[in-house]
Amino acid sequence: MMIYPVIFSLIALIAIIYIYQKVYNKKFSSNYIIWIIIWLLVIIFAFVPELSSPIANFFGISRGLDFLLIVAILLIFYLIFKLYMKIDKLQQDVTQIVRKIALDNEISDKDNDDED
Repeated sequence: MMIYPVIFSLIALIAIIYIYQKVYNKKFSSNYIIWIIIWLLVIIFAFVPELSSPIANFFGISRGLDFLLIVAILLIFYLIFKLYMKIDKLQQDVTQIVRKIALDNEISDKDNDDED
């Protein structure tokens, strides 16, 4: 038996346990279900890589491993894009908060100057 199915399965099980703890602590998100499915597929394809070949052939890719790598790269690109969008929104939120605080401080400084 090769070692990589065991290593991939351990990594996947650790990820599933982490996700379960998040759900158990009432921080549930629909994304967790997707992640559990992805990690279960990692376990399945690690032990039975031949299952990826028919799926790859359906999409016109000759080898199952090539298909899995393409899917993994696309998933990584999607996650990077999603993170970029969240970071961009956070930057906008921080900018709005800083502007509001600056304006509030300016108004309170003017009120204090008027009292003197």
